[in-house]
Amino acid sequence: MTELVRIPIEGMTCTSCVSRITRAVRKIDGIESVRVDLGSDSAIVGFDGVRTSLAAIGLAIHGAGYQARLEAATPFVPEAHRGLLVRLGLRGDSAAAGGEH
Repeated sequence: MTELVRIPIEGMTCTSCVSRITRAVRKIDGIESVRVDLGSDSAIVGFDGVRTSLAAIGLAIHGAGYQARLEAATPFVPEAHRGLLVRLGLRGDSAAAGGEH
């Protein structure tokens, strides 16, 4: 099953940083998606938790020259799914209203 997580990243300053991190993370076996966002200083990574780990992703980001703040990483729920989760009682209304950007 794919895990989606938002990882804060320190040290990014330009689009080259975004590309460098994206390439480093994509090389890891088990990575299913990577979206690095310079504006939010974070990456949203989809990965197979059986084949890789958050620690391995952090090491790849570090190896590319940046600091992954793994202690501040949070599960990521795509906007389209938040309303359903609220209706099922699995998330609070503030998160569904976009409180997790």
